[in-house]
Amino acid sequence: MKFKKTMVVAHRGASGHAPENTLLAFQKAIDMGADCIETDIRRTKDGIIVLFHDEKINGKKVNEITFEELRAEASKKSFQVPTLEEGLAYVKGKILIDIEFKEDGYVREAVDIIRKYLSHDEFFIRSFEDQVLVQVKEIDPKITTALLLGRDKPEKPIRTRLSEFFPGRRLRRTKADFVSPHYRLLKFFFVTRMNLRKCSVSVWTVNDEKLIKKVLFRNKVDNVVTDYPDRVLKYLKR
Repeated sequence: MKFKKTMVVAHRGASGHAPENTLLAFQKAIDMGADCIETDIRRTKDGIIVLFHDEKINGKKVNEITFEELRAEASKKSFQVPTLEEGLAYVKGKILIDIEFKEDGYVREAVDIIRKYLSHDEFFIRSFEDQVLVQVKEIDPKITTALLLGRDKPEKPIRTRLSEFFPGRRLRRTKADFVSPHYRLLKFFFVTRMNLRKCSVSVWTVNDEKLIKKVLFRNKVDNVVTDYPDRVLKYLKR
């Protein structure tokens, strides 16, 4: 798929201005005029799907503590962890949301929750995990998905990098609608090759003003994921 305009995606909300993956960060992104919010999901020990990026909080694994324990740990850092349902209800009718599935194991449950709140044109799903994207398409082929590229895998550095610089096979397998590489992967005519596939490129995470100019002017990407949506919007004069 190709986006009709350059989209500014607020990474975990406007996380350069507020605690990431919080409703405050979401609201700041909305107020700034971002086109979309990117967020992450994980599941707690008691089965609550939450908006949270890291595997651990204060040294404790999210999937090994309850939702209440997670919120208690977050409060020590002066922020609150929303549930997936709270986040979806908050953005409904205000802004698009791009949801990163951090792991396998509860794909159908998460998809069912998302579809309860949002229509197909209100959200995307992204993941580094090929199998997650395969499952999403099996559940609902109408869901727009993105293959994330650029995560370090020290045990398979060469094989991993080749599949990221040249992701055609993975795109075919996952049936992903667009691709989301780290900006360091924009080499070997990456964007040109994706354009030939009519596949949009969503680059992460672009914060520096010089880098913003480079990816938008030289690389001509369709979609920029940033902690500072205001900076990208300023460059685009929007």
